Amino acid sequence: MEKMTVKISEDVFERLEEDNLKQAEEALAKGMFEVAENLGVLTLIKSGLMTQLNIMGYHIWNKIKESKTVPQLAEEISKDFEVPYETALEDVKVFLKDLIDSGFVIYE
Repeated sequence: MEKMTVKISEDVFERLEEDNLKQAEEALAKGMFEVAENLGVLTLIKSGLMTQLNIMGYHIWNKIKESKTVPQLAEEISKDFEVPYETALEDVKVFLKDLIDSGFVIYE
């Protein structure tokens, strides 16, 4: 599955929580990672299901829109957040598993 492209399901509605996004970005800039991590910045809705993404999920979600493979996503997250590639890869896999199980994203 790592070679397959990750794609957002067509029937997903998203709502940006602008105030929370601003707060999360400010918290990250101050090194307050736990605060940023606990803020829901993007709400996803699909067929009666709803979930909120934190700042990391928001960045991964936006990269999924560019049709990336799991390793490509992990590489970009590793660079963007200055974390080891293996850490980013595990985080991306866990994130995607939850979204795939809920039908928010699919593999192509």
